[in-house]
Amino acid sequence: MGVITILDFNFQFRIQSHKREAFDMNDKHSHKPHEIYYLRKGQRYYFIDDRIYHVHRGDLIFVPSCVLHRTTAADNEDHERTVIYFQDQFLEDLIPNIAGHPIMKRFHIEPKVVRLKLGDQIVIENILSKLSLEYQKQLPDSQLYLKILLIELLLVANRIEPADASVYESSSPVHEKIHRIVRYLRANYQKPLSLNELAGQFYISQYYLSRMFKTVTGLTLIEYLNTIRIQEAQKLLADENLSITEIASLVGYDSQTYFGRMFKRITGLTPREYRKHNLAGGR
Repeated sequence: MGVITILDFNFQFRIQSHKREAFDMNDKHSHKPHEIYYLRKGQRYYFIDDRIYHVHRGDLIFVPSCVLHRTTAADNEDHERTVIYFQDQFLEDLIPNIAGHPIMKRFHIEPKVVRLKLGDQIVIENILSKLSLEYQKQLPDSQLYLKILLIELLLVANRIEPADASVYESSSPVHEKIHRIVRYLRANYQKPLSLNELAGQFYISQYYLSRMFKTVTGLTLIEYLNTIRIQEAQKLLADENLSITEIASLVGYDSQTYFGRMFKRITGLTPREYRKHNLAGGR
């Protein structure tokens, strides 16, 4: 079985800049920190949750906490990007209950991409440069300044009017087909689903469906379906009135044993361990 990477990022804030040759991220992954991705040069395909975006230089991408995503090459050229990771706790002392605060709206609305005009690019790149420099300094008051700069970045991004989502979405027929299949999986994960059924419904051979789904998303179709189901199960485990057996059934598993095995493979914990950990406030 392929890899579903759930990165264990324990830090509250990090900023990184990279220049890379054209490459495809091998595995779709998620992590607890939110991610802000700014493409300084080149083109990329960015797969977030159930959408595929074609991003260009000057695009700002917002990836919410614990959402599966993957980036792949859109051409054979080098690309440069700056990536910020931060957890809610990093800003909680300045903005209490930040998870539901309007400043986080870019992480909760579509599209997850904002295409910046030249003037906005200059403003955003200036803030990113200040963030990178302050992150490297690590002075006694650097944490406070980093928080102020991050808040400024979020505020500026919120004021930029994004284009219609179709502007950012890939025009590739293959991407469009996989996009439709992914959305179907997310809407019907509770039902028994098979590769044969999906291939017939979307008028595509099983072999081609398997190969292209893996190429685009980084996961096999079954891996992706299991991931969706386990993500929904994680939400349901917050309800102490639901038993593990009931939750397994609600997310599409006939076997509690298989559900438990998939849950641990994806999260690293059994369903009971996960429930205990979250009820104890260890999130």
